Amino acid sequence: MRMRYCCKSSTTKQHCNSSIFRHQNRSIGAARYRSATTHSHVHQSVLTNIHPQHLYNIVNNVDNYKDFLPYCHESKILQTASCGTMMDAVLRVGLPGLSLSLGSNSLLEERYVSRVRMIPASETTPLWTIEAKSIQSNLFDSLKSRWQLSLIDDYANVNGQQQQTGPFCNVNFEVEIQLSNPLISFTLDRVLKDVAKAQVEAFEKRCRAVPFDNESKT
Repeated sequence: MRMRYCCKSSTTKQHCNSSIFRHQNRSIGAARYRSATTHSHVHQSVLTNIHPQHLYNIVNNVDNYKDFLPYCHESKILQTASCGTMMDAVLRVGLPGLSLSLGSNSLLEERYVSRVRMIPASETTPLWTIEAKSIQSNLFDSLKSRWQLSLIDDYANVNGQQQQTGPFCNVNFEVEIQLSNPLISFTLDRVLKDVAKAQVEAFEKRCRAVPFDNESKT
């Protein structure tokens, strides 16, 4: 399904070029409270023998998340803008450390919709960026994430050791979550760092399992 807006119009172009991290949340059907707590984490790493375009393709292919991403039980692209740089997608995820009931092995789940903005690298800006912002959620006051990927040709310039053969992908993964539920907020504060690390590792593993096709969306 195609989204009604398109980057060709001046109004939409401004919308597409504005950072999702600056957008006001538009969650639907959820009670909002002034006492929402913000949790954020930044994970940085360098992935060996992975091109940033490869990881960019994997991150953009939301439909396949359920096949490899920890705690993800449903993933589907709902609609895509005709410009190809924005889409809406639904995810259903389990929340680590929170079970449905005492003694249960089933995790508490949340199904939410995010608006995703994809910015490929260019000659003037050699940076691949993917930003996502929740637009419909019953649990999260706000959930935002940003991937920023860049190519490193000479890894010795980064770690000061003997030069290694590339390519190398420099990863900066940011996640920010606002919650009003105090129990979930407390639990998330303890596990967010590990969850972010596990997500990046899952995407890295997926890159190594799926051949890099620079001409298509992996």
